[in-house]
Amino acid sequence: MKKQILALVFFSLMAFGASAQEIVMENLEDSLRVGWWDRNTQVAVNFSQASFNNNWQGGGVNNFAIGLLFNNLAVKHKGKGVWTNDIQLQYGFLKNKGIDLRKSVDRLFAESKYASSISPKLNWFAGVNLLSQLSGGYNFSDEGIRGNMISNFFAPAFLSEGIGLEWVPKSYFTVQLGGATVRQTLVFNDEVFQNKAIEVEAKNGEIIRRAYGVDEGKNILNEFGVQAVASFDKNLTENFNLKWRYQAFVAYAPETKPIDHNINLIATSKIGKYFNVNFSLIGIYDEDQVKKFQLSQGLSAGFSLAL
Repeated sequence: MKKQILALVFFSLMAFGASAQEIVMENLEDSLRVGWWDRNTQVAVNFSQASFNNNWQGGGVNNFAIGLLFNNLAVKHKGKGVWTNDIQLQYGFLKNKGIDLRKSVDRLFAESKYASSISPKLNWFAGVNLLSQLSGGYNFSDEGIRGNMISNFFAPAFLSEGIGLEWVPKSYFTVQLGGATVRQTLVFNDEVFQNKAIEVEAKNGEIIRRAYGVDEGKNILNEFGVQAVASFDKNLTENFNLKWRYQAFVAYAPETKPIDHNINLIATSKIGKYFNVNFSLIGIYDEDQVKKFQLSQGLSAGFSLAL
């Protein structure tokens, strides 16, 4: 838990520190020479609860659910360059009577990217992004009883560094092609490794144990490949924002693998000044995790604050 708290503090300080600077500029020349920050921050807390006494005849089960959301986008413009820092945190859990507490959503995403203009709609870029979760994930029985831990903070985590070209046809829509991308898969939890490890045959015929693509005795898998990203973030109306991101990675070294797909969508509708409705969708296909498409979606309402 201390690691999770330290990570949250670090990412929050990075987000607010990067966007806190304010510079007084008198003209466009000053703006291009000195640079300026644009910032968009959203904090949301959602809660739901239901309970029934023993005489209730309409059916139902006592339950409660809490969801937390934090988004921060800080962008610095200077000359032909744009430095973008994006942090997205989603966390929620639910509890129904008679079953163990379980998560409803858990996502940690952070990206820092520098892009410089080649033409009005084409940039070159260099960036790094991180994708992981904040707390442990477990197997659950059909009766809702919690079993083995199968994932946790940085178990796994995916760290990608790339350089390539970026097409920006609209201010709210971007397509990136990372011509040279390095990705690290990180598994820093022995319990997760033991519970997720499977036996596979290596190229030399040796049988080894592997979890999330990482071999036993190691914590990191380094892969080289090509990455493509498409992202969209726009206020479709005054009170409705749609944000989605699609990321694909093709590994070609140390071995060629099927394409990994990662999709994240958040739709937010504001109700008044401090309340909102959120719809979230996460889709993953990664054969190092499971050879099936993983899908998670949620709908919640609650308190929202734009900073």
